[in-house]
Amino acid sequence: MLEYKINVIEALKKVGVNTTVAKQSGVFAQTTMKKFKNADTNISLDNLNRLCCILEMQPRDIIKYVETEKDKREIITKISEKNVENH
Repeated sequence: MLEYKINVIEALKKVGVNTTVAKQSGVFAQTTMKKFKNADTNISLDNLNRLCCILEMQPRDIIKYVETEKDKREIITKISEKNVENH
């Protein structure tokens, strides 16, 4: 599961980008800003690129992967099952 390492909204505010600026400039849609506010990491790579540019950060400074039981169950077991079928 991906999680933000930072509070994106606060980081954007520090560089002068609030919801109004984001909307007026077209840099982020209102729906993307709402995702940032709700800590929803389901954003496009284009939006991650824009975020990196604005905050002068690398993706690893913004998001991290945290392994969950759900990930293990839904992703890793699928790979394991396919490997068993192919051998």
